Amino acid sequence: MGVLTETMMRLRGEIGAWRHERVVLQHDLARQTEERRTRVSALRAVFARDRAGAHRAWFGPTLYERRAAERQRQRLAEGAKAKAQREREQQRRAEEAKAKAQREHEQQQRLAEEAKAKAQRKHEQQRRAEEAEARAQREHEQRRLAEAAKAKAQRDQQPPATAESQPQGHNPIKPVPAPAARPPVAPLARAKRPPLKRSKKQ
Repeated sequence: MGVLTETMMRLRGEIGAWRHERVVLQHDLARQTEERRTRVSALRAVFARDRAGAHRAWFGPTLYERRAAERQRQRLAEGAKAKAQREREQQRRAEEAKAKAQREHEQQQRLAEEAKAKAQRKHEQQRRAEEAEARAQREHEQRRLAEAAKAKAQRDQQPPATAESQPQGHNPIKPVPAPAARPPVAPLARAKRPPLKRSKKQ
């Protein structure tokens, strides 16, 4: 049993090694085939280019090359045209943006000037209102002073009011203390005037 087991194990190891070597060989063959295909394609391209160059040198460019060159020129012309059109579009957009910014700046400046003028007008109206109010106050004061002067002149022109004419509630009469009692005085004798002498002319 031991020899058979060892033989089977050795056979299994050899089979695995051969399988691995076969896989490696397949990969190497595929890689070498791809490398050879690449080298052959490059060599054929070189031969074709040399042949095309020789044919162009002897007979000029072929119809395919002329068409390809024409397509290339058209493609370049279209690209340049599209690029110029894009540049013109960008320039137009830049000009529009600049004009828009200028209009906005002018509008803001105009609005600022209008706001400033409005504030000035409001300030002027306020100043005029204050002047009118001050003028009205001065006129009212002058009118009051004129009325006071007129009333004073009227009071000066009127005769002095007696005690009876004065209203009782206007100026209350202050109590006057009674004079002290004096002894009776005898009446003085009436002096006789001498008669006037008439002049001789009369």
